[in-house]
Amino acid sequence: MRNWLTPGMRLMLLGTFLFSLGSLCIKLAGERVPTMEILFVRGIVGMGLCWLIVRRSGAGVFGTRRVMLALRGLTGFIALFAEFYAIVHLPLADATVILFSHPVMVAVLAWVVMGERLNLVGAGAVLTSLVGVAVVCRPGFLTGTSGPELDPLALAVALGGICFISVAILTVRSLARTEHPAVVMFYPPLIISLAAPLFAEGWVMPTGAEWLMLLGVALFMNVGQYYMTKGYAVESAARISAVTCLEIVFAAIWGASFLGEIPDGWTVAGGLLIVIGTLALGTSARDETAPGESGG
Repeated sequence: MRNWLTPGMRLMLLGTFLFSLGSLCIKLAGERVPTMEILFVRGIVGMGLCWLIVRRSGAGVFGTRRVMLALRGLTGFIALFAEFYAIVHLPLADATVILFSHPVMVAVLAWVVMGERLNLVGAGAVLTSLVGVAVVCRPGFLTGTSGPELDPLALAVALGGICFISVAILTVRSLARTEHPAVVMFYPPLIISLAAPLFAEGWVMPTGAEWLMLLGVALFMNVGQYYMTKGYAVESAARISAVTCLEIVFAAIWGASFLGEIPDGWTVAGGLLIVIGTLALGTSARDETAPGESGG
Protein backbone atom coordinates (compact mmCIF):
# COMPACT_ATOMS: atom_id res chain seq x y z
CA MET A 1 0.00 0.00 0.00
CA ARG A 2 1.26 3.43 -0.90
CA ASN A 3 2.50 5.52 2.03
CA TRP A 4 0.36 8.64 2.42
CA LEU A 5 3.01 10.52 4.40
CA THR A 6 6.21 11.90 2.88
CA PRO A 7 9.45 11.72 4.92
CA GLY A 8 9.08 15.38 5.90
CA MET A 9 5.50 14.84 7.03
CA ARG A 10 6.54 11.85 9.14
CA LEU A 11 9.25 13.90 10.83
CA MET A 12 6.77 16.69 11.49
CA LEU A 13 4.22 14.23 12.89
CA LEU A 14 6.79 12.82 15.32
CA GLY A 15 7.94 16.30 16.34
CA THR A 16 4.36 17.51 16.83
CA PHE A 17 3.51 14.45 18.96
CA LEU A 18 6.58 14.97 21.18
CA PHE A 19 5.81 18.68 21.48
CA SER A 20 2.29 17.88 22.66
CA LEU A 21 3.67 15.53 25.32
CA GLY A 22 5.99 18.33 26.44
CA SER A 23 3.00 20.66 26.78
CA LEU A 24 1.23 18.07 28.95
CA CYS A 25 4.32 17.84 31.17
CA ILE A 26 4.34 21.66 31.50
CA LYS A 27 0.71 21.59 32.58
CA LEU A 28 1.30 18.87 35.18
CA ALA A 29 4.52 20.36 36.55
CA GLY A 30 2.98 23.85 36.64
CA GLU A 31 0.45 22.84 39.28
CA ARG A 32 3.13 23.68 41.87
CA VAL A 33 6.42 24.51 40.14
CA PRO A 34 6.73 28.19 38.99
CA THR A 35 6.70 28.80 35.25
CA MET A 36 10.15 30.39 35.19
CA GLU A 37 11.64 27.37 36.98
CA ILE A 38 10.16 25.02 34.38
CA LEU A 39 11.56 27.23 31.63
CA PHE A 40 15.00 27.27 33.28
CA VAL A 41 15.21 23.47 33.29
CA ARG A 42 14.28 23.35 29.62
CA GLY A 43 16.91 26.01 28.89
CA ILE A 44 19.72 24.14 30.66
CA VAL A 45 18.97 20.83 28.93
CA GLY A 46 18.38 22.55 25.59
CA MET A 47 21.67 24.45 25.81
CA GLY A 48 23.54 21.19 26.40
CA LEU A 49 21.88 19.46 23.47
CA CYS A 50 22.38 22.43 21.13
CA TRP A 51 26.01 22.81 22.19
CA LEU A 52 26.67 19.19 21.19
CA ILE A 53 25.02 19.78 17.81
CA VAL A 54 27.03 22.98 17.25
CA ARG A 55 30.31 21.29 18.13
CA ARG A 56 29.56 18.37 15.79
CA SER A 57 28.71 20.76 12.98
CA GLY A 58 32.10 22.45 13.25
CA ALA A 59 30.48 25.90 13.29
CA GLY A 60 31.55 28.64 15.68
CA VAL A 61 29.42 28.38 18.82
CA PHE A 62 28.49 32.08 18.94
CA GLY A 63 28.12 32.71 15.21
CA THR A 64 28.95 35.90 13.32
CA ARG A 65 25.84 38.14 13.55
CA ARG A 66 25.87 38.13 17.32
CA VAL A 67 23.54 41.10 17.89
CA MET A 68 20.84 39.52 15.72
CA LEU A 69 21.48 36.14 17.33
CA ALA A 70 21.11 37.70 20.78
CA LEU A 71 17.82 39.26 19.64
CA ARG A 72 16.72 35.81 18.48
CA GLY A 73 17.59 34.42 21.91
CA LEU A 74 15.77 37.22 23.75
CA THR A 75 12.59 36.96 21.71
CA GLY A 76 12.72 33.18 22.07
CA PHE A 77 13.02 33.51 25.85
CA ILE A 78 10.00 35.83 26.09
CA ALA A 79 7.97 33.74 23.64
CA LEU A 80 8.64 30.51 25.53
CA PHE A 81 7.79 32.10 28.87
CA ALA A 82 4.48 33.31 27.44
CA GLU A 83 3.82 29.87 25.95
CA PHE A 84 4.58 28.06 29.23
CA TYR A 85 2.53 30.55 31.28
CA ALA A 86 -0.47 30.17 28.96
CA ILE A 87 -0.27 26.38 29.07
CA VAL A 88 -0.15 26.38 32.88
CA HIS A 89 -2.96 28.91 33.44
CA LEU A 90 -5.36 28.07 30.60
CA PRO A 91 -7.02 24.80 29.62
CA LEU A 92 -4.47 22.91 27.52
CA ALA A 93 -6.60 22.82 24.36
CA ASP A 94 -7.43 26.55 24.58
CA ALA A 95 -3.79 27.54 25.11
CA THR A 96 -2.67 25.35 22.20
CA VAL A 97 -5.35 26.70 19.86
CA ILE A 98 -4.48 30.33 20.63
CA LEU A 99 -0.71 29.80 20.33
CA PHE A 100 -1.22 27.83 17.10
CA SER A 101 -2.45 31.02 15.40
CA HIS A 102 1.10 32.41 15.21
CA PRO A 103 1.49 31.71 11.43
CA VAL A 104 -1.11 34.42 10.88
CA MET A 105 0.94 36.97 12.81
CA VAL A 106 4.07 35.87 10.93
CA ALA A 107 2.30 36.52 7.61
CA VAL A 108 1.09 39.95 8.76
CA LEU A 109 4.50 41.03 10.09
CA ALA A 110 6.26 39.73 6.97
CA TRP A 111 3.84 41.80 4.88
CA VAL A 112 4.23 44.96 7.00
CA VAL A 113 7.93 44.80 7.89
CA MET A 114 9.52 42.78 5.10
CA GLY A 115 7.24 43.75 2.22
CA GLU A 116 6.25 40.16 1.41
CA ARG A 117 3.13 39.76 -0.69
CA LEU A 118 -0.19 38.80 0.88
CA ASN A 119 -2.74 37.93 -1.79
CA LEU A 120 -6.52 37.84 -1.43
CA VAL A 121 -6.57 34.21 -0.27
CA GLY A 122 -3.89 34.97 2.30
CA ALA A 123 -5.78 38.00 3.58
CA GLY A 124 -8.94 35.91 3.92
CA ALA A 125 -6.97 33.26 5.79
CA VAL A 126 -5.65 35.86 8.21
CA LEU A 127 -9.15 37.19 8.86
CA THR A 128 -10.54 33.68 9.38
CA SER A 129 -7.83 32.82 11.91
CA LEU A 130 -8.29 36.10 13.79
CA VAL A 131 -12.01 35.39 14.11
CA GLY A 132 -11.07 31.94 15.42
CA VAL A 133 -8.82 33.47 18.09
CA ALA A 134 -11.64 35.82 19.13
CA VAL A 135 -14.04 32.87 19.44
CA VAL A 136 -11.61 30.90 21.64
CA CYS A 137 -11.04 33.94 23.87
CA ARG A 138 -14.83 34.16 24.47
CA PRO A 139 -15.20 37.96 24.65
CA GLY A 140 -18.34 39.35 26.24
CA PHE A 141 -19.89 40.50 22.96
CA LEU A 142 -19.86 36.86 21.80
CA THR A 143 -20.83 35.09 25.00
CA GLY A 144 -23.29 37.66 26.31
CA THR A 145 -21.42 37.81 29.62
CA SER A 146 -19.57 40.65 31.31
CA GLY A 147 -16.15 39.27 30.45
CA PRO A 148 -14.21 36.25 29.19
CA GLU A 149 -14.53 32.96 31.02
CA LEU A 150 -10.81 32.29 30.73
CA ASP A 151 -8.14 33.92 32.90
CA PRO A 152 -7.76 37.44 31.41
CA LEU A 153 -4.08 37.73 32.37
CA ALA A 154 -3.25 34.33 30.86
CA LEU A 155 -5.12 35.31 27.69
CA ALA A 156 -3.16 38.56 27.46
CA VAL A 157 0.13 36.71 27.96
CA ALA A 158 -0.82 34.15 25.29
CA LEU A 159 -1.74 36.85 22.77
CA GLY A 160 1.47 38.73 23.51
CA GLY A 161 3.37 35.48 23.15
CA ILE A 162 2.02 35.08 19.62
CA CYS A 163 3.70 38.37 18.69
CA PHE A 164 7.06 37.34 20.15
CA ILE A 165 6.86 33.88 18.56
CA SER A 166 6.30 35.59 15.22
CA VAL A 167 9.21 38.00 15.66
CA ALA A 168 11.44 35.07 16.66
CA ILE A 169 10.45 33.18 13.49
CA LEU A 170 11.22 36.19 11.32
CA THR A 171 14.67 36.58 12.92
CA VAL A 172 15.33 32.91 12.21
CA ARG A 173 14.44 33.46 8.56
CA SER A 174 16.91 36.35 8.41
CA LEU A 175 19.68 34.49 10.24
CA ALA A 176 19.28 31.35 8.13
CA ARG A 177 20.96 33.18 5.24
CA THR A 178 24.28 33.50 7.06
CA GLU A 179 24.29 31.33 10.20
CA HIS A 180 24.40 27.58 10.73
CA PRO A 181 21.01 26.30 11.98
CA ALA A 182 22.66 24.77 15.05
CA VAL A 183 24.01 28.19 16.07
CA VAL A 184 20.56 29.77 15.68
CA MET A 185 19.09 27.00 17.86
CA PHE A 186 21.76 27.53 20.53
CA TYR A 187 20.90 31.12 21.49
CA PRO A 188 17.36 30.77 22.96
CA PRO A 189 18.34 28.18 25.61
CA LEU A 190 21.51 30.19 26.29
CA ILE A 191 19.50 33.36 27.02
CA ILE A 192 16.93 31.34 28.97
CA SER A 193 19.62 29.81 31.18
CA LEU A 194 21.10 33.25 31.91
CA ALA A 195 17.88 35.26 32.28
CA ALA A 196 15.45 32.88 33.97
CA PRO A 197 17.16 32.99 37.40
CA LEU A 198 17.06 36.80 37.32
CA PHE A 199 13.27 36.94 36.93
CA ALA A 200 12.28 33.87 38.91
CA GLU A 201 10.37 34.16 42.19
CA GLY A 202 9.35 31.51 44.70
CA TRP A 203 11.40 28.61 43.39
CA VAL A 204 10.51 25.25 44.94
CA MET A 205 12.29 21.93 45.29
CA PRO A 206 10.49 19.58 42.89
CA THR A 207 9.19 16.24 44.11
CA GLY A 208 10.19 13.02 42.38
CA ALA A 209 7.14 13.13 40.11
CA GLU A 210 7.75 16.81 39.34
CA TRP A 211 11.36 16.08 38.38
CA LEU A 212 10.04 13.52 35.90
CA MET A 213 7.66 16.13 34.46
CA LEU A 214 10.47 18.71 34.20
CA LEU A 215 12.70 16.18 32.48
CA GLY A 216 9.80 15.39 30.15
CA VAL A 217 9.42 19.08 29.29
CA ALA A 218 13.10 19.40 28.46
CA LEU A 219 13.45 16.18 26.46
CA PHE A 220 10.10 16.06 24.66
CA MET A 221 10.15 19.71 23.58
CA ASN A 222 13.82 19.89 22.61
CA VAL A 223 13.76 16.59 20.69
CA GLY A 224 10.38 17.54 19.21
CA GLN A 225 11.86 20.82 17.99
CA TYR A 226 14.75 18.90 16.42
CA TYR A 227 12.43 16.64 14.40
CA MET A 228 10.16 19.54 13.41
CA THR A 229 13.21 21.47 12.20
CA LYS A 230 14.31 18.46 10.13
CA GLY A 231 10.79 18.21 8.72
CA TYR A 232 10.83 21.83 7.59
CA ALA A 233 14.27 21.25 6.03
CA VAL A 234 13.05 18.49 3.69
CA GLU A 235 9.45 19.54 3.04
CA SER A 236 7.67 22.77 2.15
CA ALA A 237 5.87 24.48 5.03
CA ALA A 238 2.67 24.58 2.97
CA ARG A 239 2.66 20.82 2.48
CA ILE A 240 3.18 19.88 6.12
CA SER A 241 0.94 22.55 7.64
CA ALA A 242 -1.86 19.97 7.89
CA VAL A 243 0.36 17.79 10.08
CA THR A 244 1.10 20.62 12.52
CA CYS A 245 -2.66 21.05 13.00
CA LEU A 246 -2.63 17.72 14.82
CA GLU A 247 -1.02 19.49 17.79
CA ILE A 248 -4.48 20.86 18.61
CA VAL A 249 -5.97 17.36 18.42
CA PHE A 250 -3.26 15.93 20.68
CA ALA A 251 -3.79 18.75 23.19
CA ALA A 252 -7.52 18.04 23.32
CA ILE A 253 -6.86 14.31 23.86
CA TRP A 254 -4.32 14.86 26.64
CA GLY A 255 -6.53 17.47 28.31
CA ALA A 256 -9.54 15.15 28.34
CA SER A 257 -7.56 12.04 29.31
CA PHE A 258 -5.23 13.37 32.02
CA LEU A 259 -6.62 16.73 33.15
CA GLY A 260 -10.37 16.32 32.96
CA GLU A 261 -10.58 19.26 30.52
CA ILE A 262 -13.30 18.69 27.94
CA PRO A 263 -13.13 21.28 25.11
CA ASP A 264 -16.39 23.23 24.79
CA GLY A 265 -18.08 24.52 21.65
CA TRP A 266 -16.13 27.80 21.70
CA THR A 267 -12.79 25.96 21.66
CA VAL A 268 -13.87 23.56 18.91
CA ALA A 269 -15.35 26.29 16.72
CA GLY A 270 -12.41 28.65 17.17
CA GLY A 271 -9.92 25.84 16.63
CA LEU A 272 -11.58 24.85 13.36
CA LEU A 273 -11.46 28.45 12.11
CA ILE A 274 -7.77 28.75 13.00
CA VAL A 275 -6.95 25.42 11.33
CA ILE A 276 -8.85 26.44 8.19
CA GLY A 277 -7.07 29.79 8.15
CA THR A 278 -3.65 28.16 8.64
CA LEU A 279 -4.20 25.64 5.86
CA ALA A 280 -5.47 28.37 3.52
CA LEU A 281 -2.44 30.50 4.37
CA GLY A 282 -0.15 27.58 3.51
CA THR A 283 -1.99 27.06 0.21
CA SER A 284 -1.64 30.76 -0.56
CA ALA A 285 2.12 30.64 0.05
CA ARG A 286 2.48 27.53 -2.10
CA ASP A 287 0.51 29.07 -4.96
CA GLU A 288 2.70 32.17 -4.92
CA THR A 289 5.95 30.19 -5.03
CA ALA A 290 4.79 27.59 -7.56
CA PRO A 291 5.54 29.60 -10.72
CA GLY A 292 9.19 29.90 -9.78
CA GLU A 293 9.71 26.23 -8.95
CA SER A 294 11.54 24.08 -11.46
CA GLY A 295 10.34 20.76 -10.02
CA GLY A 296 13.92 19.55 -9.53
